[in-house]
Amino acid sequence: MKFLKYMLPALALLFVSQSFAEMVFISGVKHSVTDYSHSSDTQRVADIDILGDEGQEITFDITAIVSGLGRLNPDVICRYTYGRDNCYTRNHPRIFDFVYDVRITANCVAKDGSKTAIGADRDNKNVFTNVPISDFRSEVVLTIDNASISGEKCETLTIDIQGDLDVINDVDLKVFTYEKF
Repeated sequence: MKFLKYMLPALALLFVSQSFAEMVFISGVKHSVTDYSHSSDTQRVADIDILGDEGQEITFDITAIVSGLGRLNPDVICRYTYGRDNCYTRNHPRIFDFVYDVRITANCVAKDGSKTAIGADRDNKNVFTNVPISDFRSEVVLTIDNASISGEKCETLTIDIQGDLDVINDVDLKVFTYEKF
C-alpha cells in the first residue's frame, strides 16, 4: 500500500513531464532612454547599441509616452477680448483646430549605413471643435512590438520620434530587445 502511495505521484509527474520539455528561454536587455543623439522642440532621436546580433530573430518591444503642448493650426487667428484670448480659423470664426500628432519609427542600422525597418506607430489627439481651447497639454502612447531577422546587420537601433505639435516636453522611452532560444 505504501508503494502505491508513493508511486502514483511519481507516475503523474512522469506523464506531465512533456510540458516541462517545451520551455522557452528568453534573453534580453531593457533600456530606459534618457539621452538622445538629436533633440529639438518637435523631435527626439535615440541610438541604442545592439550587441550579439548573429542573424537570429530579435524581438523589439518599444514603448514611448510622449507629452507636450499641441498647437492651433496656422490659419487660426487669436484676439485678446474680454480679458482672454479667443482663437478661431479665418473662414469659420467659431471653429478651433487643435493639432497634436506624434509618430515613432524604429530602424536597425548596420556598420555600412544600410537600414532595416523594425516598425512604426502614430497617434494623435487632434480636435476640431467650436469650443475654445485653453489647455494645450496632451499625451500619446506609442508602441512597436515586432520581431526581425536582420542578418547580422543590426549594430544600432535608431528610434525617431517626431511630432506635428508646438513642443515635446517629455518622452518616457522604454526599449526591450530580446531573443528566444
